[in-house]
Amino acid sequence: MSAEIRKFFRQIINNSLNTQQVNYLGELVDSSFNLNRAAGFSSTMPVPRQTAANTLISYFSTEEEIVNLFACMLLHEGERFYNRDLAIWGRDEFLNLLRKHKWSYDRDLGMFFLDPFYEREINFLKKIRFIDLREKVSVKEIIKELTDITSAMSIADLEWRVVLRLYDLERETGELIRKIITLLLTRQELQMFTSDLFVCLKEMAINASKANYKLLFEKHVTAPEGITADKNYHVFLERFRDEIDENGNSNLFQLARQDDRYITITFQSTIDSIEIWVTNSQNITAVEKQQIIKKLGMSPAKENSFVNDDDELKEGAGLGINLVLRVLRSYSADPHPLKVVFYPEFIKFGFTLTRESLRAKIPEPEPEKEKS
Repeated sequence: MSAEIRKFFRQIINNSLNTQQVNYLGELVDSSFNLNRAAGFSSTMPVPRQTAANTLISYFSTEEEIVNLFACMLLHEGERFYNRDLAIWGRDEFLNLLRKHKWSYDRDLGMFFLDPFYEREINFLKKIRFIDLREKVSVKEIIKELTDITSAMSIADLEWRVVLRLYDLERETGELIRKIITLLLTRQELQMFTSDLFVCLKEMAINASKANYKLLFEKHVTAPEGITADKNYHVFLERFRDEIDENGNSNLFQLARQDDRYITITFQSTIDSIEIWVTNSQNITAVEKQQIIKKLGMSPAKENSFVNDDDELKEGAGLGINLVLRVLRSYSADPHPLKVVFYPEFIKFGFTLTRESLRAKIPEPEPEKEKS
């Protein structure tokens, strides 16, 4: 854990909470927490304020646990918190510090998300390829260029990154993406995993573009009529589905082009792992955020009344997540292999698979039969 985070959070506790509130905070996050017991004091002996802060941070010792404590404080900020209203000292400064350490806070969910997806330092610029598919390009020429590049790579040449920017996963771009995965994995003798990785990426890309489409449809079509996803979700969703049924994504694609609302797909290979993530160029509705994290097996701190409905969001973010999870869990020991990070302006969705875990799934070659 960052010593900077630990030190700052101790100051927050010292300046924001009294001893009873420290105990209350610990109990909210972990029902088995007891400040006196954890500090080694009898149940009747008062715990000094500074000792209370130190005890809380010793008990919740990991960076993730400290972030969860702070999220709980944010959730109750301005409310009665045990015996007085909660005011958080150093709130914005600590949020900035956490952001520097790749922690992003989502106000709709009342949760922090650690971003595992970032562009690592790649040794040679020729191994970084940016492909902009928002304009008409020659897919055949791109494939030929990538084929030439990968044919010059050695099997041990593991560091590369390819970034695609596009509005939607159309047939031609889907073929290009599959070809990219095939080319790059073949050079590393991992080509047998192409189909599974393509399935995962395809579902993530479709969800990302659909999420963009829903916000564009609201902005340009339903919001001018007073219908928004937050206030009239069922009506909005029905209207959106009608648009898809009648026109497919043709009108929505034009809106995406008009507003330049694209998605970005990043393939990244390092010495130890392969990472694929999809980034939206805007956020999504609070309802769909909550649907997504529930599908990923997490519980939102805040929940909208629409979320418990049986609606499967067939036209929105969420479709295909179960399929992606099934595929990834066959290659990863992580109970939550599909990660999502919500930023105020965009969303990241993706996964990391270690080379070791993939190679472990390669079947052993059958022994040659002796010739009689």
